[in-house]
Formats: sequence, structure tokens, C-alpha cells
Amino acid sequence: MTYHLKKLFLIIVATVIPTIHAQERLVTAGGSITEIIYAINDQTELVGVDMTSTYPPEIKELPQIGYWKQLSIEGILSLKPTLFITWQDSGPEQIFTQLQASNVKVVRLQRVPNNLDLLFNNINLIGDILNKKQEAKQLTEHISKEISQIERAIAQQKVKPNVMFLLSMSGVTQVAGKNTVADSIITLAGGNNIATHNNYKNYSSEALITANPDVLIVTTQSIDAIGGLENLIQSAGITHTNAWKNKRIVMIDQALILGMGPRVDQAVTTLYRGFYP
Repeated sequence: MTYHLKKLFLIIVATVIPTIHAQERLVTAGGSITEIIYAINDQTELVGVDMTSTYPPEIKELPQIGYWKQLSIEGILSLKPTLFITWQDSGPEQIFTQLQASNVKVVRLQRVPNNLDLLFNNINLIGDILNKKQEAKQLTEHISKEISQIERAIAQQKVKPNVMFLLSMSGVTQVAGKNTVADSIITLAGGNNIATHNNYKNYSSEALITANPDVLIVTTQSIDAIGGLENLIQSAGITHTNAWKNKRIVMIDQALILGMGPRVDQAVTTLYRGFYP
């Protein structure tokens, strides 16, 4: 399938797209945004990130400015940025007025809907802004090619498995419904997300048993938190599902399943292999 880039979505606290000069001091807030910066090889200008920026591993060496929805003007300005790239719904809103007053160029990218078209738009916008147009083009072409290969494989499958993504098993079990990145990636990988609610919802053991998914998706981080995959047996309801009985548990890094970023093809490939072993 060929994905046609639609109208570019961008909110900028300025009247024009910022013109980037040599060696900007770039700060990002948004894990997928930070990954795009690395994927188009412009990380040398990056001087700070938010706490959702966890990949690649060397990102841990950079100063953090907090969470993208609870930004601190002091934390950002302490890094002396010339350019700040984040999501359009990051906040608090007054941060952006303060950054503009401090002569920091601000780019705010659209975050939803979580689909490939928007991802490609954001990659190309960042490429334009950072003078990395060719690198951005190559990245979108690579992702599109990989996803298309998976789509061809999915077309050969007769039955889609019923899938459920569990975000946390420590205490309350949260399940990803519609209008989430997880739902988009499950669909791209050829699965049927049986959770029909919007966003995330707490599930009881009875709800899990009733849903009875064929495949359960969990994050490696959540499994580490409970001491290993075998300890899922302590999560009420899970052991009564077909997924548990047939050992159809797929583990994936949370950065892949929670963010529609430049490694989306890896996320889709991981899930596809779990859905159709």
C-alpha cells in the first residue's frame, strides 16, 4: 500500500517556519519527536529532552526537562535553547508565550490521529525545518516499504486473531482501546483489537475472562516490574484466557507500542510475528 502524504499539520509559535542555522541548540518534548531527530541524523544539535524520550539508549546522557504535558520554563531555558520542538497539546500553555518572549523558536506538531500519514507528515516537517529533507524522505520511504511487506503477508492470512494490549499488570490492569497508538499498531500488524472503548480503561478479572483474547500484548517494562512473564499467573483473569492457555503472549518495548515513531515498522513486525507464528 502506498501512503500519500496529506496536508502538513503544524502549529508554530511564529509567523513562518523557523529558519535553522548551523548548530542550533535543540530541545524536544515527545519521545517520537526525539526518535525522528536521531533517525534523520541531526542529534548533534540536541541538548535536552523530556522524560518520554528513552530511545536510543544514549539519550539518557542528555538533561531532562520533565514530562511533555507538565513542562517547566526554568528547566527548558536553563539549557539555553534556540529551538524547541514538541506536540501541539503539550503544556502548560503559558510556557510557549514565555519561550517566544525569550526568543526561542517553537514548533508544535500535531500528535493525533495516530496514523502513518501523520507520522510521515511530521518526519518531513522536521526534515524541512532542520535542513534534512533528503534524510526525511529516505526514512519515510523505508518505513512505507517495510509496512507494505507486512500488509502483503497479512493479506495471505485467513483469520485475524483477537488481540488485547495490557499496559500495566501491577495492581490495576489497563487495556488499550480505540484512538490509541497501540490500537493503530495492532491494526497495522493484522490483529483485531477486541477492546472497543476509547483510550485506556481499567479491566477487572471478569472483563478479561469475558473478552478472552487469542493474543495478549504486554510491555517488557511491565513484565520486568512483576519479576518475569511467569508471574502473569498472579494477575486475576489472565490465566483463564485463550492467550494464556495457548502461550500467545507477545512482549514489546513500551517505546515501540506507545509511540507512533520512526520505528513503527519494527513494532508492526514484532506484533505480526506474534499474531501469526
